[in-house]
Amino acid sequence: MIVAIAILVAVALGGLLGMWIVRDAGYVLIAYGQQIIETSLWVALAGLVVVYLLLRGMAYIFHRLMSSQSQVMNWRSGRKANSARQLTVKGMLLMAEGRWRDGKKALLSAVPSVDTPLINYLQAARSAHELGDARERDDLLRLAHESTPGAEFAATLTQAEFQMSDGRYEQALAALLTLQKRAPKHKTVLIMLTGCYEALADWQALHEVLPETTDRKAISEAEVRRLSRLVWESLLKGDEKISVLWKRLPRYLKEDHGLLQDWVEHLITNGRDDDAENVVTLTLDQVWIPELVQRYGILKTSEPERQLLVAQGWSKSRPNDPDLLLCLGRLSLLCEEFPQAREYFDAALRWSPSPDVYAELGRLCVALGDERRGKDYLLQSLSYLPDLPLPQTPTIRG
Repeated sequence: MIVAIAILVAVALGGLLGMWIVRDAGYVLIAYGQQIIETSLWVALAGLVVVYLLLRGMAYIFHRLMSSQSQVMNWRSGRKANSARQLTVKGMLLMAEGRWRDGKKALLSAVPSVDTPLINYLQAARSAHELGDARERDDLLRLAHESTPGAEFAATLTQAEFQMSDGRYEQALAALLTLQKRAPKHKTVLIMLTGCYEALADWQALHEVLPETTDRKAISEAEVRRLSRLVWESLLKGDEKISVLWKRLPRYLKEDHGLLQDWVEHLITNGRDDDAENVVTLTLDQVWIPELVQRYGILKTSEPERQLLVAQGWSKSRPNDPDLLLCLGRLSLLCEEFPQAREYFDAALRWSPSPDVYAELGRLCVALGDERRGKDYLLQSLSYLPDLPLPQTPTIRG
């Protein structure tokens, strides 16, 4: 129905148009220089329509040609990008296999067509580093920096890593400190800083960076403890007051027997027996270490009487501890309480005979005039020596 109506309308309009053309064809005159073109209005209109259609056709053909060329270019570009990605992957695989030279070659070949040349340059620099070519490595790091806006951080971090690998810790530290100012909580920077400080034995700096490293969980708890112990091994050898150091010492290190014994020995070696006595007292109040108990008995402090009173206080909760009894005997000797010293040594002998107890009893008995018993004790102290062959007859004649 709609089609029939459209046909009727077209026939009616065509008829009216034909009547207008027959009634009045119109007149068009076009003059340009000496050229004159005369025609009817309807022919001129028809000519304009033809010209318009020709122009539209040419524009359409031109657009299709340009579109085809663009598609070809995009196709070629896509092929190059895909090839570059494949070369990059190949280069990374070759590096993983330790084929540094081939890996570097593949990575650099992909640079002109790859979307992210920064990665290629950085990995190529790593290959050059492994090959021992420092000049090419540094050139590639510079290109990495220049290739991508904002790549300075990554390039500097990689360079610091190479410097640490070469043992140039001072240079690496300078670069890392610059990066730390820009990113104070960057995990990799913190990890590398701890490595630099340990290598340079800068324990105070390591002590300052460890809390942030721990908070960021940049390293394992076991590594934190290892580094913390190294730091405190150094700090405990300083001149700071013992009470201050003890308060700052981490709780788990207050139970580290080896660290505490080393601390005491360092103080004794440097003539600081009073400080050593303070450390032993603080330690034994928290954790019982037999080696420190024995050491306490031979400390030569300015107040041996006070030492004896402190040790007697411990004996209330440990009345039969052989190490403490030996300690009490020795402290009694320092205070010239000789009968009391013998009582402590006798008690120690009953609970746990040892070369030290026999030796102390032996020389005390000799000094008290009981030479027979003293010599017997001294011989007993020698019985703990290993059973080794000795000459059957004297070889030295008087």
